[in-house]
Amino acid sequence: NYVEHYGLLREQRPDGSYVRVAPRHSWNSDHSSSNLFLYHLQRHSDHHANPLRRYQTLRTMEEAPQLPAGYAVMILLSFVPPLWR
Repeated sequence: NYVEHYGLLREQRPDGSYVRVAPRHSWNSDHSSSNLFLYHLQRHSDHHANPLRRYQTLRTMEEAPQLPAGYAVMILLSFVPPLWR
């Protein structure tokens, strides 16, 4: 969950509420290994936009930010903050 949302912010409205969740608020990772082993977890933005959609039918959302590597690499990198730059 940490890797899927890191650095992405939802704007806060003047009344204190937040804007509705959109594809730009969660990272995707269109890497085949993530797709194969994590049951379309890399299509995280579609999961937030359509929470009742079954994982088998989650879609890639072009407007969603993309992680620079697959989930396995990104999880390992999350343990070494100096490498984030």
